[in-house]
Amino acid sequence: MKRIWILALAVCGAVLFTACGKPAGNGESSSESTTASSEASTDSTETASQEAPGNGAEFKILTAKVTKVDDNLEHMTVLNGEAETDFDLKGVVVETSYALGPDVEVSVVYKGEISGSDTSNAKIILVLDGQKDMTVQTVTGSVVDQAMSTFTIKTESEEELSFIKGSGEGLDSGVLGTATDGGNGSGAMVKVTYVTVNYDAGSKTNFPLKVEAAK
Repeated sequence: MKRIWILALAVCGAVLFTACGKPAGNGESSSESTTASSEASTDSTETASQEAPGNGAEFKILTAKVTKVDDNLEHMTVLNGEAETDFDLKGVVVETSYALGPDVEVSVVYKGEISGSDTSNAKIILVLDGQKDMTVQTVTGSVVDQAMSTFTIKTESEEELSFIKGSGEGLDSGVLGTATDGGNGSGAMVKVTYVTVNYDAGSKTNFPLKVEAAK
């Protein structure tokens, strides 16, 4: 009987030794590794999905060097990085102080997206003299003067800003108002989104992109 107990204890000891001798944590390491990988994958997916593609601004500017323009100025090609980008200029306002041609730098104001040489998702608004520091700006003020080709507003800081007509969403909607008796200004409050071109001679011109009633 005593011998049987000794044999039983020996068998149990062997079983316990086998269980304890198995590399502890092999299963746990695998599980933790899988979990960490899964979490990293999830984090990566979430970051990518939250990142909006491209610039979300309404109006954008591409400053580039012209490589080719056709004779009737209906198409222009510029070097955008390493890609040659073609623009359809039909119906586009081109206001440059020099003739378009190879090696001339221009600033193209557009809406939508330009990806390398693909302009299919872009609407070209203006082609202007190249400006490295051109930015889209907004200002609010009352209309104090109107002429055939320009209009002027006075801002809250009493500064008067003049703009060229001929481009700009909303200008044909009557947003500038009707001139009051005894003056060319209507007093209408407007918000103007615009860009400015600074010329070599020191002068500058403001080009409206959108004119809307100020809220």
